[in-house]
Amino acid sequence: MPTRAEVKAWRSLHRGKGRRDTGCFLAEGPRLVGELLDWPGRTVAVLYADAAPAAPGLRDLLGRAAGRGVRTEAVPEALISALADATTPQPVIAIGEVPVSGWDDVGPGTIVLLDGVQDPGNVGTLVRTAVALGVAGVVGVGDTADPWGPKALRASAGAVLRGPVFRTDAPDAVARLAERGVSIWAAAADGPPMDRAPHEPVALALGSEAHGLSGTLLAAARRRVAVPLAPGVESLNVAAAGAILLDRLRSGNRGG
Repeated sequence: MPTRAEVKAWRSLHRGKGRRDTGCFLAEGPRLVGELLDWPGRTVAVLYADAAPAAPGLRDLLGRAAGRGVRTEAVPEALISALADATTPQPVIAIGEVPVSGWDDVGPGTIVLLDGVQDPGNVGTLVRTAVALGVAGVVGVGDTADPWGPKALRASAGAVLRGPVFRTDAPDAVARLAERGVSIWAAAADGPPMDRAPHEPVALALGSEAHGLSGTLLAAARRRVAVPLAPGVESLNVAAAGAILLDRLRSGNRGG
């Protein structure tokens, strides 16, 4: 059985401070645990409810974990419920180490800046979309929700494990992008519709629906862009707008 200290540390992973203090995160359910075991980073432990039926999928996960030398333990269902963030806990949970990544891990291609996007569901969805569309990296700045939090991780469907995904502040992002010769295109409701795709490296900056982008990123932006909307429609959810703009950027980079 996990020690009291371990349980206390793992329960703290629901909060950003706990994740920062321990360097770990929680992955809940067979899908995310499977993604974690496919990932080359360190999986600390896999816990499963001792009353859970020995379904083939669970046996497969435990076999894969054992094959990687990962600690696996059957624990009371009450402990799974105590550790889980989801309203309806699933019978398997894993603890993984948050990868340490940064600008050196970002290759050529479109970069996404998430500036003050506070809803973890939107952050996770944007990470999932960005990774699916082949971005070079996702960078959170300002008060953006932690992509390693339980809700963001679930919304990303594990895409955060296929990063690089990391956080910094707006001045650092502006300076680093300038060093790389990457232009910032700011998604802004008052911007003109994106009528042309770039033929240059671009970082797409997406802000919160309530406050938009910070002054630092707006001042550094080479262009403002928006999704053209039907008359009477004021705005889109940031995750929806981001998906549309990223697809347009990708089409441009492919010459479409």
